[in-house]
Amino acid sequence: MAMEEGQRQVQLVARGATIGRAVDVAEICRRRNGIIAQGLPETVLIGEIQCSSEVLTQEGQKDRTVSVLTIELDGVGEVPLEEE
Repeated sequence: MAMEEGQRQVQLVARGATIGRAVDVAEICRRRNGIIAQGLPETVLIGEIQCSSEVLTQEGQKDRTVSVLTIELDGVGEVPLEEE
């Protein structure tokens, strides 16, 4: 995971049907539940959330407009050492 490698700002970007999953991932990271908690900093804050749309062009088909959600996560503190 990016935060384990030292990055403290991560963007989740989801389109269409995967938007719900991105929201769930952001909340799990913020609450630090489950196995994923090992690789996250002490605190994960949800930053800016942007909602937009994109037009997808597919050859031989009509253009489709899909929703896009971008969620910024900011990690604060050190990543705990992995427990064995």
